Amino acid sequence: MKILIADDHMIVRNGLTQILETQKDMTVVAEAAEGAEAFVKLDSQTVDIVLLDMSMPPGENGLHTAKRMKEAYPNLKIVMLTMYDEQQYMEEAVSYGIEGFVVKSEPNEQLLQALRIVMAGGRYYTGLSEKDIYQLPHHDEDQRYKTLTKREKELLPLIALGYSNKEIANQLFLSVKTIEVHKTNIHKKLAIHHYPDLLRYCVKHHLIDF
Repeated sequence: MKILIADDHMIVRNGLTQILETQKDMTVVAEAAEGAEAFVKLDSQTVDIVLLDMSMPPGENGLHTAKRMKEAYPNLKIVMLTMYDEQQYMEEAVSYGIEGFVVKSEPNEQLLQALRIVMAGGRYYTGLSEKDIYQLPHHDEDQRYKTLTKREKELLPLIALGYSNKEIANQLFLSVKTIEVHKTNIHKKLAIHHYPDLLRYCVKHHLIDF
C-alpha cells in the first residue's frame, strides 16, 4: 500500500516513516506538514491511504481536511492519527466517511493493523468494534457550511486565521481579485460579516486549530 503521512512535526513524520518502511506491504510515497501541502502531494502521487494528524496548528482542523480530501478523491482511504479519543471527534470522522481513527497512545502494532484493515476495505476506530462504529451518531454539519464550494471551504480557515488576501493568493496560486470574490461569497453564504464572528464560527465548528 502507498501511504502519505501528513503531520506538522517532522520528528513524528520521520518516526512513522521508519515504522512503516519496515513492513513489506507498506511504502511511504510522500509527506506533508499541513493540509494544503498534502493536497499538492495527492495531485502528483498515487496514494492509497493518507495517515493524517487531526491537529496541525495553525491551520485547518484535520477532520475537515479529511472531509475535503474525501470530496476530491472519493476512493482515497484516510486514517486519522490523534491524541483525542472523544466520541464527538469519532462521530465527525464517521460522518465524513473516514475509515480509520487511531489514538497516538496505541502501540505501533495497532497502527499497522489499522492500516491493513482499512486497506482491505474495513474500518478501525480505537477501542470500538465495527458494531460500535456503526452505532455512532452522525455529526450534523452546519447547513450554511454545506453551501460553500470546495474552494471556499479551502479558503475559510485561512481567512479565519488572519492571512491577508495576498498571502492566501500566493499560497493557493490564485489572483488577489479571485480571493476577494471568494471572501465576499463566504461572508454572504454564512451570513457573517465581521472577522471576530467568523473566527468564533470556525472555532465552534472545529474548522481551525491554534
